[in-house]
Amino acid sequence: MYAQSKRSAYPQPTKQQGIRSRNPARNGRKSKPILYRLRKICKRYNWARIGAALLILGAAAFTVWGVSHFINRGSDTEAAAETRATEAAVEPEGYIFKYGEGYVVDMEQLTAAWASEAGFEKRYELTDDERLEIAQVLTAEADGEPFAGKVAVAQCILQTCEDTDMRPHEVLNMYSYSKRRPEPSDEALEAVAAVFDFGHVATTEPIKYFYAPALTDSEWHESQAYVMTINNHKFFKEADHDAGSSGNETGGH
Repeated sequence: MYAQSKRSAYPQPTKQQGIRSRNPARNGRKSKPILYRLRKICKRYNWARIGAALLILGAAAFTVWGVSHFINRGSDTEAAAETRATEAAVEPEGYIFKYGEGYVVDMEQLTAAWASEAGFEKRYELTDDERLEIAQVLTAEADGEPFAGKVAVAQCILQTCEDTDMRPHEVLNMYSYSKRRPEPSDEALEAVAAVFDFGHVATTEPIKYFYAPALTDSEWHESQAYVMTINNHKFFKEADHDAGSSGNETGGH
């Protein structure tokens, strides 16, 4: 009797009773917001430490990004430098003349072929660099002059080269030709070819000097032997008392 009443006073929980409900409404508790839980966790582990850790992680990430960016940029720079070096190695040295759609032309070889086919020797052998510089000087000195004026200036340069045995760039520097080097005009390039390659001249007189009276006065030029005037330029050969000399090196042209 006692045993039975004891068992009835303390009934054994059934399997269904032993399972706690996961429904907050059944448990009588409200769900906590995620921010509340996060704040509670941060409070437990100290805000200052967490902030410091985040700063360290951010700084590390920025450092890694910067290093990788620098390495990639350096690689790109090296690749670009290698590309430029390869292109430079492919292109011939010196100035490259181009025709039409940009076809590269070696004028030194081309003019030699022209002379050979025509059966004559070029009057003066020019490198492509020299051809370019002379044409630039003709453009600077006689851009507004007719073709004959450009031919006469080219003739002065050629005559001085032959008389002094100097290369064109030496003559241009010593005889005070223009220091400007503009893009040469087609007419200037034609004048260089006419004089240096084919031996054309503006006059049979050995002219070496010229100046523009409208721009300057020159007693020294007037002391030489006057030959002719083309448009705005007066041209001279060496005076008899200076024959055989190299001329005035400070006011040469």
